[in-house]
Amino acid sequence: LHVQSWESPCCWYLYSRQVSVFTLQHRSELGAENFLLTMKLLQTLLLCVLLCISYVQSQTPVLSPSVLSVRLGQSATFNCNVGVKNAHATLFVQQMPGEAPKLLLYHHHTYSAPKYGPGVSASHFTCTINSAGTEYQLLINNAGVTDTALYYCVKWYDSPSGFVFSQSSKLVVTVDNFPKPSVHIFPPPSQDLAANADRTFTCHFRNLTVGLTKVRWTADGTDLQNGIETGLPSRDSDNSFSLSSYLTLPAASVNQNKVYTCLIQQEGSEVLTSQGVKLSECAQ
Repeated sequence: LHVQSWESPCCWYLYSRQVSVFTLQHRSELGAENFLLTMKLLQTLLLCVLLCISYVQSQTPVLSPSVLSVRLGQSATFNCNVGVKNAHATLFVQQMPGEAPKLLLYHHHTYSAPKYGPGVSASHFTCTINSAGTEYQLLINNAGVTDTALYYCVKWYDSPSGFVFSQSSKLVVTVDNFPKPSVHIFPPPSQDLAANADRTFTCHFRNLTVGLTKVRWTADGTDLQNGIETGLPSRDSDNSFSLSSYLTLPAASVNQNKVYTCLIQQEGSEVLTSQGVKLSECAQ
């Protein structure tokens, strides 16, 4: 627990009091009255520590809902409860997996309007504040597929001093289907086959419309749970995304006649795109 401030009443108590705590091994050296006083002091100390922890942990913005799904063209709303009204603005940021967070806007109860990050449209994103100055509402107008991402609200707190991020909330903008991505699956390298080493299948996805995806691997239609490693998406020059996923299996568990398939679903659509490979049909 990282505590940098003593502004909490209980923390100030701990800081200002010069407390001497006796361990149980000193019990024989104390009279009954002194021992009881020491036990009470220990109880008070424990209570103050717990109150300090509660005080620090309460200084966290809460963003809701955790998952929001809207149809293409609809509006989306997130609420951020910052808990306190102070002199610092509240920020909203957007993040695509594998990329740095992007500042959308920041607002404060003393501002007449929110202030925006570079290239962010005021007609697409806006923010309101309740009368208490503790709850901020992010409104996304005419949601598009590029809004499918993770969102955070960020607040500067004075105790402890620093920026604190909320938990992430996910926005999914739903469509009937996306343009079909390209999928290429590659069998384990021939040197792995010859050396009787673990078998690694590789799957490359390109031309993805969104960066939030779900990847699965199957063997003859049965979902596999172990040995799967999927990388973060990367944005290509045409603003689409690419992604790679790997399936590694012990040599003894690989069946040459089974079809190993990788499947991807882009969040916002129910459509699955897949490709499979059967080792017995690969050129040796």
